[in-house]
This record gives sequence, structure tokens and C-alpha cells, in this order.
Amino acid sequence: MKRKTTRTFFHLLAITSFMLFLVGFILAVWDLMYPPKTVAFQSKKTEQPISSEEGLLLGLGDSQTRGIGDSKGLGYFGMVRNQLSKVTHGKSSAVNLAISGQTSNDLLKQMKQDKVLLMVQKAKWISITIGGNDLFRGSGGLEKINLEAAEKSRQQYEKNLKEILTLIYKQNPKALVFIFGLYNPFGDLDLKETSSSLVSQWNETIQKVTSKFDNAIIIPTFDLFQLNPSKYLYTDHFHPNEIGYERMATRLLQVLLDQVAEGGGK
Repeated sequence: MKRKTTRTFFHLLAITSFMLFLVGFILAVWDLMYPPKTVAFQSKKTEQPISSEEGLLLGLGDSQTRGIGDSKGLGYFGMVRNQLSKVTHGKSSAVNLAISGQTSNDLLKQMKQDKVLLMVQKAKWISITIGGNDLFRGSGGLEKINLEAAEKSRQQYEKNLKEILTLIYKQNPKALVFIFGLYNPFGDLDLKETSSSLVSQWNETIQKVTSKFDNAIIIPTFDLFQLNPSKYLYTDHFHPNEIGYERMATRLLQVLLDQVAEGGGK
């Protein structure tokens, strides 16, 4: 009787775990295909004072820079902000203008707002995550990836990214811009081979565009999530979890703190 009860318990536990994963995955797909409407400029609650002796760190882009998936609400940007404040003894500041669900089209529109342009002008360092929504939304959906649609989306993304960086450096020629590369959140699913190939192509596009700007630096992430992605992803199987964001923050800080020590940026 005891053995039967034990088997029943583990059977129910397995079913529960699978259902939690399935619900999270469905929510990720829903948010990806039908992102919530958000205002173009975030509330003042997320902003820090923009006057500082050491410099301003500006966050732009999508839900990764917003920190979606981190139970503490920090994300990589909040972690980097806190570490930067320690290193500069509280003399740096940070403003996060990223918006969940943004594509490169949305970011380009946001970049043309006067308030955003003002922040770009004041920033010493700019961190950006953009492209994941373009790729997985523009490829026709996760059930059956449309390679032709994905290529069309990639070409538009390349054009947008170039325009975004051009706009940034027109406003602030001395800013250091850190652009995170893309990772594959579906590397442990059936569409692993196709999705990984697409992500690699898009990362090559990021490399191609940023290479034309002297102060634009790529922060690679593909390898961070390549092995055992579920360990570093949130329950939605799309956004990083706290551990995933820590890995992203560590990689950015390796470059950023060197620049801070050397006085990089304006």
C-alpha cells in the first residue's frame, strides 16, 4: 500500500510539473504574439536623478532590459546599476526607458521623442536589448517558423538598428553603446536547429551593423543560454530568470567597469 501511494505521489508530481511548464510556455507564446500595450515613455517611478558626477547609464529596448522574469524585479539592468553605483561611490545615475514587448520599429519611434533624445544626450553609457520580438514574432510564430518571413523581418531589423545607432550618435557622439546579442530560448525544444540557425543569422546582422560604429559594443548572450537553457530561463521559457540575468549582468560589467576605470565615454 505504501509503495502504491509513493508511485501515485510521484505520478501526480510529474503531471503538475508538466502542467506548470505548459502554462508558462503558452503564456510566453501569447505575450510574444500579442504583447500588452504600453506607453512610449515609462513612468517617473522607474527613473533615477539624471545629474551625476560619474555619468548616466541609460537603458533602452525590450522586456529584457525591463527585467521581466526576475523575481526581484532587477533584471540585468538593475544589477548593473547597483554595481556601478558601488564602484562610483554613488556618483553615477541610471534611467531605464525600456518597454516590454518592443520591437526595433517601436524603439525607433520611441527614440524620436524629445524626452528620450534628452536622455540620450546626457547618457555616458547606453545599454540596449532589442531584436528578440522582431525575430520570433516576425517569423510567423513558434509552431511553424516561416523562413521567408523571418528573412524579411531580419532585413527590416538591420535597417532599424542602423537608424537607431545613427540617431544615438548624432545626439551623443561620445556615448558608449552596449548592445546585447540574441540567445535562443527554445534551444531545448523540437525547433532547436531552425531557431538556433535564425538567431545566429540575426547575431551576424548585429555584428555587421555595430561594426560601423566605433563606440558600439556587442555583449554576446547566445552561449550563456545554449546549454541547459531551462536553468537560466523564467517559467515562461522565454525571458531570463534571476540567474540568467546575473550572467548577462556579469558579462556587461566585465566591459563596462573597464571603461569606467579608464574614463571611457564622455
